[in-house]
Order: sequence, then C-alpha cells, then structure tokens
Amino acid sequence: MTDAINPKTTSLAGTSISLIIGIPFAVGFWSLVMYGPIESPIMKRYLGHPVEFVEIVMFSCAITALVFKLSKILKEKNALNKTLIPVWDNIQIHPLETTNLLENLNTATDQTKKTIVFRRFLNVLHFVKQRGSAEDLDDQLRNFADADSIEFEGSFGLTRFITWAIPILGFLGTVLGITGAISGVTPEMLEKSMSTVTDGLALSFDATALALALTMVCMFFSFLVEKSGDQFLESLERSIDKNLAHRFLRVQSDQNPIVEILSRHTKDLIKSTENLVTKQVDLWANSFEKITAQAEGSGTESQTRMRNALEEALTKTLFSHQQQMERYELNSSDLGRKFAEQVNKLASSLHDSSIQQQQSLQKVVEGLTRQTNSLVELQQGEKHLIQIQNLMQQNLNAIHSTGDFQEAVHCLTAAVHLLTSKLQGRNNEPFFPSTNSASRSNPSGKVA
Repeated sequence: MTDAINPKTTSLAGTSISLIIGIPFAVGFWSLVMYGPIESPIMKRYLGHPVEFVEIVMFSCAITALVFKLSKILKEKNALNKTLIPVWDNIQIHPLETTNLLENLNTATDQTKKTIVFRRFLNVLHFVKQRGSAEDLDDQLRNFADADSIEFEGSFGLTRFITWAIPILGFLGTVLGITGAISGVTPEMLEKSMSTVTDGLALSFDATALALALTMVCMFFSFLVEKSGDQFLESLERSIDKNLAHRFLRVQSDQNPIVEILSRHTKDLIKSTENLVTKQVDLWANSFEKITAQAEGSGTESQTRMRNALEEALTKTLFSHQQQMERYELNSSDLGRKFAEQVNKLASSLHDSSIQQQQSLQKVVEGLTRQTNSLVELQQGEKHLIQIQNLMQQNLNAIHSTGDFQEAVHCLTAAVHLLTSKLQGRNNEPFFPSTNSASRSNPSGKVA
C-alpha cells in the first residue's frame, strides 16, 4: 500500500530542470546570434556585452521554469478530472472502511501518483485510517491546503529571484558601460573624438533597456502561470470537499459506552479463548510427541489409533470451544437486547409519569380557576350585600322619620279630643257655676 507522500520530495525538480534546460538553450541562442546564421545587427548590439549574455541566460532559465510549471499544472488538472476514488453517493461510511478507498486509489497510473491531486487524496485517507476517526478532519484538510498553497508559492522562487535580479544586472551593465566609456578620457581626447565617448555612453544603457524588457516579459508569463495555478488549487479544494470532507461518519467514543464496553469484553474473551485453544493444542501436541516417542517401537496400527484418538480429542476440544464462543456471543446479544428493553421501559415509564404530572397540574390549574371564580363571585355578592344594607338603612331612616310624624299626629289628635271634650263639658255646665263647683274644678283658685 502506498505511504503518505511528503511535499518536499518533488520541490527541487522544477529548479533542476530549469537550470539543465535553460542554460544550454541560452548559450545556443547566443551562439547562433553572435557566430551563427542569424544576422541581426540589433541582436548583436544587445547581446554583445557579457552582462547582457548573463541576462539572456537568466531569462531563459525563468521561461523554462514557467513552461515546466505550466505543464505540471496541466498534468494536475488532467489528474483532477480522473476518477481516483468512487464518486460519493451521499452515504457516509465508517472511518475504518478507508481501506477500500485506498485500494481504489492505488490503481492509478505511475504518472498520476506523482501529482498533487493523488498526494492530497492519499494523505487525507491515511489520516482518517491512522486516527480511526473523522474527528479533526476539517482542521487537517485546511493544513493540507495550506501546505500545498505554500509549496505552490515556493515553486516560483527561482522565477521571482530572476525577475528581481535581471534589472539589477541591467543597472550593473550600465554602470560598467559608463565606467568603460569615460575611463582614460582626457580633455585632449574629448576635443578630438567626442563621438567615441558619446557612443560608449549610448551603448552602456543597452543593458538596462534589455533587462527591463526581459523583466516585463517574465513577469507577464509568471502572472499567467500563477493565475492558472490558483484556479487549479481552488478546483482541488472543491473536489476534496465534495468527495472526502463529508464522506466519513463523525463517531465519538462516548456516544455509546455500553456497546463499547460489550465490544471490549467480547474482544478480551475472544483473545483469552484463542490463547486457551493455543495452549490446549500445544499441550496435546506435546502429549502426542511424547506418546509417539514412547510408542515408536510399537506397530503402525497402534500409532494410527493413537493419532486418530488425538485428532478426535482435538476436534472435540475445538468444537467445545466453538460452542462456548457461540454461547458467549448469544449471551452478549441477550445482554444488549435486555439493556435495550430496559431503556425502552424506562422511556415508557418516564413518558407515563410525565403524562400523569401534566394531568395533575391541569387539575390543579382547574381548581385554582374555580377558586378564583368563587372569590370573584363572593366579591360581587359582598358588593350587592353592601348595597342592600345601604338600602335598608335608608328604609330604617325613612321608617323612623315616619314614626315621629305619626306620634305628632297622635298627640295632636289627643289634644283635639281633649279640647273637644272640654268644650262639650262647658256646654253642659250652667252659665254661672256654683262656688263649690268652681272650687272643685279648680282647687287652687286659679282660672284655667
């Protein structure tokens, strides 16, 4: 199975190829211009100085590096279009099932295995397989993406260095040209041959002009290649996110502790049973060897019977161990089933208790509602009683006032009756009453 690939194993390939191809190409082109069939005065003028020759060599290395980088990006895009692993059908799988994906990935061609696409898929699958879980996969995907981006940026180091160095060489050629033009010049030479000095000064700026032109061309092609590389990295991130980021189940160890405990005990039981069977087989083998050594002098028939007996005993032992394993498995399954039933019963009881509590709370709310209504009715009755009491008080006051009036009427009636009786008595008496009568009627002698 293919191991994870380190990005540093292919980082120096572009630089080596650029130097191996770029330098001979620049030397050949310079030779054709200066000594070959290419007859161009302008080219000979701009390639005649040693500094200009160095500029051509560096420019050739930069262009070779960019061409190599562009071809590599095209190969990466071609590998990205291939189906390295089965397309995800939106069904998540367990992280332990990455072995099948790794087997599909290993069927790729040798040319594809050298690409960043293959390396990214392989590293992601190795990470999930080694961890046995998809936890922290998102962080690891970002780390892989950052590493590939840094590697891609670092692959342009030679091109950036050459782009920086060519203008410096141009300025250096100009300085050397000016120095050569004015060195050894005397006033007499300036008066006699001024054109020689000016021609030397004019040629000294050719190195700077060539350097600036080559730098512009190099930067333009470098921009195109970097843009293509950025598009490829974005496509790679989309492919990883589509096929691997959400493909695995995010299983945590604390989600089902009962199942984990049962699984661990089952594994321990299987291991102990295997050790027991191994010891039993070794014991029987040693016994068989001892019996064989002791019965070596006996006949072939006895040896055959002994061997058959031992084989039968071993077969029975293995069969009994197999039955014991089956019983252990049945016990484990029964334990899991009973645990599930207990959980279901607990859930049912909790559900029933919650329903009963809800009903009791509803009854309490209804009782409080009735008490509230009773208090409201009592308050209204109290208000009505107060109104009746006020009305009765008013009636009592009216009755009291009516009683005083009747008493006054009775008094007046009595006075009227008294006056009437007196008037009637006077009418019956003589006009001049006797003295005795008068004295009897008025003992005090006062006139009424």
